[in-house]
Amino acid sequence: MLSFPKQAFPDLPYRFLVSGLIIYIGLELLASLYSTYFASNLLSEQTVVLWLRLMQLAGFVFLVYRYQVVNSLGLTKPNRESWYIFLVISLVCLWVVGMIYWLSPRVFAYVALPAWLSGVSGLLLMVVLAPIVEELVFRGLLYRMLRERWGVVVSIAVSAMFFSLVHHGLLISPQLLGGVIFALAYEWSRSLWVAIALHMGANAAVYSMSVL
Repeated sequence: MLSFPKQAFPDLPYRFLVSGLIIYIGLELLASLYSTYFASNLLSEQTVVLWLRLMQLAGFVFLVYRYQVVNSLGLTKPNRESWYIFLVISLVCLWVVGMIYWLSPRVFAYVALPAWLSGVSGLLLMVVLAPIVEELVFRGLLYRMLRERWGVVVSIAVSAMFFSLVHHGLLISPQLLGGVIFALAYEWSRSLWVAIALHMGANAAVYSMSVL
């Protein structure tokens, strides 16, 4: 499991990749403009982001079935080996977090979420919608597009940096490690559901820590 599979992923249609990125970036820009100029007068930031994620998800679902890439993306039912990889990565991550807490518990005192992620809608956004949409974008689209040209190592690093940049405006942040882990999980398991499940678990842990 520590080595990368020799076989490449199946090719994805170029139009699917480009259309997916256009949907993601276009809706992100529209939501940003709306939040900047209109949100304070009409809808809350949480409502805007909720609708943004729902529209992105709907767009991706349409593209996945329009271009018939369910199998190519790894969106079929994960096999036993895929769930074994999920379990191993999860246990390693839990061990690392436990060690960090044992060595320096004060680190977790700084875990906090913005006010607009509060309540049931915030939980839905962070633990369900965000992991699905972001894994489709950063692993299913960006990582796959880069991997076809640059190989595994460079593609993991670059896609993780973009993942960090989108979340914190920085190329290096805690999200960088998450981007690497999710990309490795996708590469090893060939199942986007494994990356999504890990992402959901990570976000649920952060949400729980911020609340507690």
